[in-house]
Amino acid sequence: MLARLFSFFANSLFVAVIVGVAVPGTHRMVLPGANGLAEIAPRVWTDAPGRASELLGLVEASRGRVEGFFGDLAPRPTLILCGTRSCARAFGTGGNGLSISDIAVMTAPGGLTVGTLTHEMTHSRLHRAMGPRNLVRQPYPTWFDEGLATHVANHPRGGGRVTAFSRTRIREVRRFWQWDDAFRALGVGRAYGSAAAEVAAIERAAGRAGLLELIARAEAGERFDSVLEEVLSR
Repeated sequence: MLARLFSFFANSLFVAVIVGVAVPGTHRMVLPGANGLAEIAPRVWTDAPGRASELLGLVEASRGRVEGFFGDLAPRPTLILCGTRSCARAFGTGGNGLSISDIAVMTAPGGLTVGTLTHEMTHSRLHRAMGPRNLVRQPYPTWFDEGLATHVANHPRGGGRVTAFSRTRIREVRRFWQWDDAFRALGVGRAYGSAAAEVAAIERAAGRAGLLELIARAEAGERFDSVLEEVLSR
């Protein structure tokens, strides 16, 4: 019986690996080498190893921005840096970039910039303590999550005038599945810009120390809105 169970699980794992390699998607970041990428530094993978010096320069500049803002070491997620659209499609990167908790940052060719990498690495830093439970309980509302990444990176830029209406609308985006609705209501650039304006307003009112305190206390489990009200009332 044990032998049969072992055989079943071993065969299931083998099939899962084969299917995982064959089917495009973000799951491929688990085995980037098996999916045609070259490792140009520890946990930094690309389909363009001839651009290694350039890409590693972008990575270091982006990490420097994140660490300069937070005042601590940035996480070291697996980086998937695609130099071609075919690579981005294979790894499920539909836009210019995406982050998966603090596990991975993935970019398409258009995301091979300090702006995009800083934006996604800020997400990784903010999500460093997030686990499966945070799919239900997000420590930060999505407007703050996206606004902070845009604020730190100053990216993306432009795309529509930020108004009192757009800022009010963006504050309604509490959960990640509501972000697309904001896109449709405001436009991509205006949505990001409005979220960044909200975060910038917090920093102006509470200072960098107050903004970082808000992040740290929400990360530790305190209710975001309560801490925000407290740091703004001082």
